[in-house]
Amino acid sequence: MQKKLESILQKRDWSGGSETLREKNCIRSLMSRIYVKDGLMFWRAVEALGVAAALVEEQNKGYAAELIRRYFWSLNDESGGTAWNASEAIGSIMAHNPKECGHFNWQLANLSDDESLQVGTLWGLCHLAIVLPQAVDTVFEKVCPFLTADAAELRGLAVWIFSLMENYAQAEEKWEISEDLKKELEQDHSIIEIYIDGELQSFKVSELLKKEVITFCTKEFQQGDFNWSICIASSQKGLCWLSIGNPETEENELRAWVKKQAPGALVLPRIHPNSEVITQLAEYFAGNRQEFTIPIDSRGTTFQQKVWEELRRIPYGETRSYGEIAQNVGNPKGPRAVGMANNKNPIGIITPCHRVVGKSGDLVGYASGLDHKERLLSLEASHHRI
Repeated sequence: MQKKLESILQKRDWSGGSETLREKNCIRSLMSRIYVKDGLMFWRAVEALGVAAALVEEQNKGYAAELIRRYFWSLNDESGGTAWNASEAIGSIMAHNPKECGHFNWQLANLSDDESLQVGTLWGLCHLAIVLPQAVDTVFEKVCPFLTADAAELRGLAVWIFSLMENYAQAEEKWEISEDLKKELEQDHSIIEIYIDGELQSFKVSELLKKEVITFCTKEFQQGDFNWSICIASSQKGLCWLSIGNPETEENELRAWVKKQAPGALVLPRIHPNSEVITQLAEYFAGNRQEFTIPIDSRGTTFQQKVWEELRRIPYGETRSYGEIAQNVGNPKGPRAVGMANNKNPIGIITPCHRVVGKSGDLVGYASGLDHKERLLSLEASHHRI
C-alpha cells in the first residue's frame, strides 16, 4: 500500500490510482502521511485525501462529511488528540466534496482563531472559493482581519480569497477592498508559496490581488451510438469555454485562449464549478433540453460579442444564414465577418454557431467539423417542438 501510494503522489496520478485511493486503508495512510509538513509531497497527500474522500463518497454517501467530523473531533480538547494539520485536510475534503461538505464552512473558518491552524484554514477557504464560492461568501468577517496580517503568507491567502470572491458574480459588496488598502496591497511584493494545481507556486501578494481562476474538465456525452468528448471551462462569473474534440488538444487550445483573454489566470482541472453545465448538456444530448440556463462569461471583441449574442437568439431546431446574422447585427455586407466571428466562438453548442448555414442552406464553416455540425442539427431537428 505505502509504495503504491507514494508512486501515486509522485506522479499525481489520481485517475490511474483511483482503485488504491478508494481503499479505506489508503485514507488512513494519507491521514498519517500528513501529520508532518515535508514540502511538496505533504501537499500532494493533502490533495489526495480530498480526492480519495470523493471517490469513497461515490459509493458510500455521507463518508466525506463523517471524515470531516472526525477531524473536528480530533481538534476537540476532550479528544486528547492533536491537530495533525487538520485545517489543510478539512479544506481539501471540502473542496473535493463541496456539495456534501460545504455546510462546514463556518466550522472551517472558525479554525482561524487558532494560530497553528490559520495557514491551512485560509488555504482551504481559497480552494473552497474556487469550487463553491457561495460557501465562502458568508464567512467574510473571519477572512477580513488577515488582509492586514503581519505574516505575508496569511496576508497573501486572504488577498486571494478576496480576489476570488470579487470575481464571484453573486458576492455581496462586503468583499470589496477599500481603495487605501488596495493601494497598499498593490505595493506588497512579499513572496508567498501556495500549493495549487499539483505544485508549490510562488506569487507576490500584489499578484494575487486580481488572480483569476478558470476551472475546466473534459466529459464524454452519449448521443445515440455516438460519443461526444467536450472540454468545458468556467470562470467565477460563468461558462467561458466549450469545445469539442480530443481532450489533450482542446486543453491546449483552452490554455492558449486563456493567455489571450484572461492573462495571468490560473487554469485548474475541476469538475464541480462546471457541474450544472454537464447536467444541462447531458439533457440536451438526450433530447430533453432545448434551452440552456447557464451563466455565461463571454469574452471577445465588441463585434464578436454582438454576433454571439445574435446566435443565442436562434431558436432550437432552426437555422439562420450568415447574411441574416450580418443583417441583424447591423452589418449587412459582412457575412464573411460573421463567419470569422463564428470560427472564434469559444462557447460551442450553447452559443449555437452550428445553427448558422450557407445562403442556400448548405452546411459550411464549423470549426469542430461539418460531421459534428450535422449531428447537432439532426439532433435538434428530431426533437424540435413547434
